[in-house]
Amino acid sequence: MTREEAIVKLREIFQMVVHNGVDVDSLTEDSDIKYALGVDSIGLIYLAIAVEKVFEVDLSHASINSFKTVGDVVTFICDQKG
Repeated sequence: MTREEAIVKLREIFQMVVHNGVDVDSLTEDSDIKYALGVDSIGLIYLAIAVEKVFEVDLSHASINSFKTVGDVVTFICDQKG
């Protein structure tokens, strides 16, 4: 999976999970997840669950708080998916 493919899928996840009017198409790898998406800790948990299901990755060994930017999540996904 390429980084661009991962970002496209992440934007789809953000669109499904975040319902506060955020323009997910404007998010870049440098976008801060909490700030750009306007989510709190519970929102991050919902996002993590969606990421696990869509990408078929296991986030149990990663700290959700270690992902500061969209790029951090993309890197993790790409590393997991080879």
